[in-house]
Amino acid sequence: MPVRVEYTKDEMGVVLYHEGVVTGEELYISISSVFQDSRYPRMKYWIGDRSDCTQFLPDYEWQKKIVGLNSKESSRNPGMLLALVSPKDLTFGMSRMFQTISEGDLFKTEVFRDSDSAEKCIKEELSAAK
Repeated sequence: MPVRVEYTKDEMGVVLYHEGVVTGEELYISISSVFQDSRYPRMKYWIGDRSDCTQFLPDYEWQKKIVGLNSKESSRNPGMLLALVSPKDLTFGMSRMFQTISEGDLFKTEVFRDSDSAEKCIKEELSAAK
């Protein structure tokens, strides 16, 4: 599966690992599965890790569908941190585009070049929320 979903042991977060070629439909299905999971409303963060993605194919139409889904579902978990790890220039640019077009949802979306920076941000957010 091009998008592997792993929940953290403490159930505070989820990581979607993008591997190989990722299409818009595959990404949409994986994101939908997280929203349908009973753990979703209690989660504090979500990481989309595109480090092992060789081709990221969700076009603008799929991005808009995902934004619509996120906009709807973010009301069930407002303020959750959505951290997009995108080390390659193309996926980084697409992540920034996604961040811009999703400004109407209730998530806090951040884009990072590496997972260490994303994890540092998550730790700071979790500490500030205590």
